[in-house]
Amino acid sequence: MKQAIRWDEVRQRLQRNEESLLETLSESPERIKIVFHQRAVQLAKERAANRTASRHIPALIFRLGQERYAVALHELAEVLPFQGCTRVPGGSPQFLGVISLRGELRPVIDLALMLSGSASTNSGAVLVLRHQGALKVDAVEDLREIDSEELSRPPEGRYIQAVASGTLGLLDVETMLSAVFSAKESRSI
Repeated sequence: MKQAIRWDEVRQRLQRNEESLLETLSESPERIKIVFHQRAVQLAKERAANRTASRHIPALIFRLGQERYAVALHELAEVLPFQGCTRVPGGSPQFLGVISLRGELRPVIDLALMLSGSASTNSGAVLVLRHQGALKVDAVEDLREIDSEELSRPPEGRYIQAVASGTLGLLDVETMLSAVFSAKESRSI
């Protein structure tokens, strides 16, 4: 048996839904306060998630002789096999020369000579930096996220900004570049 439709109840439900919808869409001070509170809570959650994520520094781990170092990934553009470079007359000993990268000349720094005082081998890799030059290293080992809590101040060495796990030196690229090139040259490279 079919039940009769109670049109009065249907109209009342529709009326309540319409009133609820109008209340939701209205810009009453109470409604604005609720919406701002909800947005603030959401933004706070996103900010907390970003803070947790920023505790790690993505880095490329590489070797110079028996020593291991790291450079933050945000400093790097790419990594290439070292195939030699063109010497520039009158350059400092740490300045190996230049390489042509897609028609653009990039100065290459001998990182082994800078950090340990001994010249690097003719093999290895070139770490091309985002804005300035390139660094010649012996071998690339790994990509790793370094937890900021495991970083400590380096005991010595002006080109190391921090030490991770007691043995892994995180390079200070800006200081290194300014030591090899004058401030004017390093900005224009």
